[in-house]
Amino acid sequence: MNPGNTSFTPSSTDSRVLLTLLGLYSFIIFPILRADQYYNDDLKRALVGHGSWDATGRPLTTLLMRMLQAYDPAMVDISPLTQMGAILILAWTGLLIARRYVFASPWIAALAAFPLGAQPFFLENLSYKFDALSMSLAIFFAMLPIVMLRQSRRRWWLGVASIFVSLDFYQAAINAYLVFVVLDVLLGQLEEKTPQQLIHQFASRALQAGLAMLLYQLIIGIHINGWVKIHSEKIHSPQQLPLIASNFVDFYSYIGASFSEQWKLYFSPILLAMLLLSVIVGVRYALRLDAATAQTRAALFVASLLTPLAALACALGPMLILEKPLFVPRVLIGFGALLAAGLILVQAALRQWRASDKWALAVGGILALGMCVVASAYGNALREQKNYETRIAAHLADDLAGLKGDGIIDSFMLDGSAGYSPVTAHVAGQFPIVYQLISPYLSAEDRFHSHAFLSYYVSGVTDMRVDESPANLALISRILAQTCTVPASYTTGAYTVRVIIRTAVVTFRQVVPEHCDAATVHP
Repeated sequence: MNPGNTSFTPSSTDSRVLLTLLGLYSFIIFPILRADQYYNDDLKRALVGHGSWDATGRPLTTLLMRMLQAYDPAMVDISPLTQMGAILILAWTGLLIARRYVFASPWIAALAAFPLGAQPFFLENLSYKFDALSMSLAIFFAMLPIVMLRQSRRRWWLGVASIFVSLDFYQAAINAYLVFVVLDVLLGQLEEKTPQQLIHQFASRALQAGLAMLLYQLIIGIHINGWVKIHSEKIHSPQQLPLIASNFVDFYSYIGASFSEQWKLYFSPILLAMLLLSVIVGVRYALRLDAATAQTRAALFVASLLTPLAALACALGPMLILEKPLFVPRVLIGFGALLAAGLILVQAALRQWRASDKWALAVGGILALGMCVVASAYGNALREQKNYETRIAAHLADDLAGLKGDGIIDSFMLDGSAGYSPVTAHVAGQFPIVYQLISPYLSAEDRFHSHAFLSYYVSGVTDMRVDESPANLALISRILAQTCTVPASYTTGAYTVRVIIRTAVVTFRQVVPEHCDAATVHP
């Protein structure tokens, strides 16, 4: 897209855009690196060195991480190399976006591309020490057909291959591609391309994505198993079509609930204005289109009104047609693409209408500042939660070792949750997204991550909750039924330890367990 601006030349601007983006991304990645927390699946991978990406449909992530370590039998933590590499990939992708959409100012170019990897939900992706690099590469390959591979038969097929590679790194990144397909239609309307050109362009891009997804499903998707398979089952009957609308509402309700009312009050007008701009561009195109029939003009008006809905739907992409989609921050890559596309449209419309670029700079700057604030608050909350749970786990390990040494216990289990540290809880109260980004590891509800976390501290004592056989679950129920009356062997500020049937029951003191009445709990 070239709205009449010719001042962007690679020799004079590329380095400035890239350096500006790297500088901006440093405000996003530094708080995460400073927290230095093993994030969710990192716990197990850093401890045993095995990944499970093949089972989740991400074979190129496995290949990448193995290649980085010369195919050693077991992986080790090589962060921050992976996370810094992720930032470099995101900055390079931003540079390609700047080249493709021709901005006048390096700052406007950088600020417009910045949300792609800086938006608050992508903080989870960047927090993974083992996954951050592959997730950023997924965005890069998803965007490649849009920003570099111009339309020709050979490059069209390269675009299909690029999207296929993106899916092999991380499936949700395709939503960034879909959002930019809609953006290109809007920019084509600003350039006053004919409806036939726009339809051909849109159909070609849609076919690219559809073919890549089909190939992925036939070659890779059939091998997906486990919990990912459960959450990737698609609707399969007309009766389930209402699930699409339900998923749409649920995802955007999830996004809305992740921010406080005050933040929504400040930023909603900007986001709504960008959506409204897409309607204005479409209506203006319909009115200015020469020799258009009444039916064509009416169809364009209807399409203009539906454009914001189409963009919002593309940000969720194939997740809309899933029976049980995952509502977690890391899958919302399309949200960052939506913000970036909105900023690109703002600057393109302003330049096309010969208005000042300062408005685009101001809008991009406001959003960038907000994203940096969220990243800093999240990083501080993550660090405090790490310190809080590390202290508890270290004391707990000593208590369990003492009971084991006295021959009193053979196993242990958690009862309740340690919850959030005071600082983390305070941050989450102001930034609700922190509740989505940070889950306490010391929790009976999260058997997988709590077991992995405690494996760093506790040894020689069996974690009862790992075994989910009917017999063991029945034994756990018997033990928990007695925790209300058995006196404590140890009491700390964070938990009490009771010994029941040679099992240490660790009851966290923040809340009374659900199986006990507050009045019956033995001190």
